[in-house]
Amino acid sequence: MEPSKTAHRASFRNETWLRALGLGVAFFVTGWFSNQFVFPPHPSAVLWLPSGLALALLLRTRPRGWPALTAAIFLAELVSVHLQDFPIPLWASSLWGLANCLRPLVGAWLIRRFVGTDIRLTRRWEIAGLLLFGGLVSPLVSATLGSLGYTFSHEPASFWADWVNWWLSDGLGTILVAPLLLTWTPSTFRPRRVHRHVEFGVMLALTAVGALVIFGHPAPEGLRASLVYVSFSFILWGALRMGPLGAASTSVVVASVALWQTLLGRGPFAALAASLPEKVFTLQVFLAILGLTALSLAAVVSERWRTEELHQLLVETGTALAASLDVRETFPRVADLVVPRTCSGCAVWLVGENGLLERVAQAGWSSEREARLRGYLPPLPTTARRWGNREGTVILAPLWVRGTVQGALVLMSDERAHCAEVSELSLAGELAYRCSMALESARLYAEAQQAIEARNEFIAIAAHELRTPLTALTLRMHSLHALLRRERASEAAREKVHATSRQLERLSQLVERLLDVGRITTGRLELHREAVDVSGLVEQVLDAFDEEATRAGSALRWEAEPGLIAWWDRGRIEQALINLLTNALKFGAGHPIELHVSAKEGMARIAVRDHGIGIPPEALERIFERFERAVSSRRYGGLGLGLFLTRQVAESHGGSIHVESRPGEGSTFVLQLPLGRQPVAGEAVEHPAPA
Repeated sequence: MEPSKTAHRASFRNETWLRALGLGVAFFVTGWFSNQFVFPPHPSAVLWLPSGLALALLLRTRPRGWPALTAAIFLAELVSVHLQDFPIPLWASSLWGLANCLRPLVGAWLIRRFVGTDIRLTRRWEIAGLLLFGGLVSPLVSATLGSLGYTFSHEPASFWADWVNWWLSDGLGTILVAPLLLTWTPSTFRPRRVHRHVEFGVMLALTAVGALVIFGHPAPEGLRASLVYVSFSFILWGALRMGPLGAASTSVVVASVALWQTLLGRGPFAALAASLPEKVFTLQVFLAILGLTALSLAAVVSERWRTEELHQLLVETGTALAASLDVRETFPRVADLVVPRTCSGCAVWLVGENGLLERVAQAGWSSEREARLRGYLPPLPTTARRWGNREGTVILAPLWVRGTVQGALVLMSDERAHCAEVSELSLAGELAYRCSMALESARLYAEAQQAIEARNEFIAIAAHELRTPLTALTLRMHSLHALLRRERASEAAREKVHATSRQLERLSQLVERLLDVGRITTGRLELHREAVDVSGLVEQVLDAFDEEATRAGSALRWEAEPGLIAWWDRGRIEQALINLLTNALKFGAGHPIELHVSAKEGMARIAVRDHGIGIPPEALERIFERFERAVSSRRYGGLGLGLFLTRQVAESHGGSIHVESRPGEGSTFVLQLPLGRQPVAGEAVEHPAPA
């Protein structure tokens, strides 16, 4: 046997015997207290507190430890009967001990079998299971055996009266005590929740004071006698603010004060015209109804809290999955979010490139938990499944991508909730759906990246292939120009050749743009800075556009601050201005084009304004992306690269560009660039490529 398993079993054994010892002592003490409420001629107490104590402790212990606990109950019962001198023989006291052992065993087994193994009274069916199996069914065994033992060892006043009294005593004890012990768990009292602990203490103190006012009057009459219903406000406060813990705790406080004052002859129940046993019994029935009402409301509140928590979990899961397109990075985050909020263990399997299943994420995982999947994974499931065994429950949900199962999500719990199948499958389905969407997004992104790489490669190759014949054709056109001048050709012939040259130049510019896109993509866009007279550069570019502006019917107006010297890559800035002016003439034909140059705080501002069709608001940022356009390419033509290249040139100089526009009112493109400084001798000059 492995050392770890041996140590685990030894630890469990020691813990079990420690629990058995504690249960035996607590059983004896609570039994002695309950026996103070034995009213002859019935042999049983009006309220048997050990019934709830024993059931709660068995539910908190795995079945392997039940024999030790029942042995402690049996011995505690024998010692209690012997020390209190009950007038019954040894065999009858043994039968009573057996009855007290079988009652919690039957109740715990039925609850674990039909309700679940982790009972915290946070669901409505858990309240119903505790009432049915713990408060109604299991006391049938103890009431029958106990009454039979008393009948055959002592002449009873009435077997059926004793039986009913015993059954009610055990049932009321279970309903009042078990919820308190089942809701008071170590996880409930976390050190960091100090404000909740303070509120809890204040709530119990006010409940005790209120119960004392309600049940402490020596002779309540009239309106004061009806104040008993005010006690509901305290348990409702506990249920709404603290859930099952608050409901059970306030119910016990109210019950303790009410029982104490009733025995002293005070309060509305002490004023009843009945015997003391009947008064106490009536009070216990009222308190049982009070506690069950509080627990039922608390269960509804807890289910709402759980729904909100699961909704928040799904939101956080979506955020984690959206943080990255690498599922091997995001899936582990999802597993960490899920564990331990909804399950004890979580894992995600995906089909790898070799066709084999690979676990890409896990949290709370172990070889023992993975062993539960043998026979279920592989193969990959096609529908969500849930099954349980003595170790707990397992949920297996498929991850679908484009109609095929590409993986599986596994959620494991070390406890079982028999009525939670629908909710657990629904949660697993939601998580699996989100993981599937993440896989689909990752696949689409990978395909898009491949397409972009293929496009960039094609652009680079095509541009280089086009550049060679264009260079040769340009040289031929230059030769043709010279020949026409020597031969004194007609003006019409020279104009046709000139028009052909302009189109050839335009085509060369398009090829250069494509080459620049390739350089930007690969990070090879370099800057060669030099001293640039900004006003002279603008004038030179505008002169080159005179002829084109005349054909478009647009007057060029410009104003530049004189004496501006900047350290720029002249060719790149000239290219950016050409792109902006070309854009303005294309979309503002027939209207004036205005260019304004100014400088402030070391920054040059170049604004190009047209009075054309304008740009819709949703496209103001998009037009600066590669191959993006704000209008139809069929009407205005172009590749959608000019503004993209202009932004890259601006950012590579440490500047920026933005546009101000409204549809129908024209556009103003503002290029802002640092003037820069002359590099010191020996200083390295960087030419960063834009992102």
